[in-house]
Amino acid sequence: MGDTDSITIELLHKRIMQRKPEIIDGVKKAISHAIMENRRLDDYKIVWSQLQDIATVPIEKILTKEFPGALFYKTESKSTYPDLKMAFGGKTIAIDIKSNEAQKEPWYDIARLDTILEERLNKFDEEYDLVVKYDSKTGALIDVYFELMRDTVGVRTDCNGVKFRPYDGKLRPKSWSDFASGKTSWGSKDEFLKGLRRSQVYRWKLNIENILLPILSEKEKTEFRKLFD
Repeated sequence: MGDTDSITIELLHKRIMQRKPEIIDGVKKAISHAIMENRRLDDYKIVWSQLQDIATVPIEKILTKEFPGALFYKTESKSTYPDLKMAFGGKTIAIDIKSNEAQKEPWYDIARLDTILEERLNKFDEEYDLVVKYDSKTGALIDVYFELMRDTVGVRTDCNGVKFRPYDGKLRPKSWSDFASGKTSWGSKDEFLKGLRRSQVYRWKLNIENILLPILSEKEKTEFRKLFD
């Protein structure tokens, strides 16, 4: 059986991560070249749209060398996930490009608590994020990180779950210092799933306590209690 017919996700991940230094170096060179052509990284909307196009080129080139015969699909819409998809050996890999200014701790969208299982984890065998850190004042590139998506997610200490924005449940990333050190709060996919569950339950508890209960009548509260019978 050929390499393109079947491959374990563990081996595929190992081979991708062996290319991590080359991916980071290739993306840095591509971004630096773009900056030399006066495409300054000084507006987050421009950065968001431009970097997707700039970064996916070297990533696809490098992974094509590692996985001959792999099929690659680039998103045709800026709002469609992922920016780059790779199909190889019966596995589907998602690679998304993220960016944030160095002047603030990263606070970009990763996924949603209420849809991440069906829309992300159940659709892809593995997911990776390439994160670009830039200086919004000078337009300079600061650093590039390439990690498993789950390794980029921060922790919400009050529930020991994944970090999320309360009002919409969107997952949020870890700190720049954690990116620099390579620290992750989720040592395995199982730990990440448990962190997701803790945050899902905690968020609904907060919403019920702070938003729903204050507006319910006694009769409505009685109706809601029946849901748990």
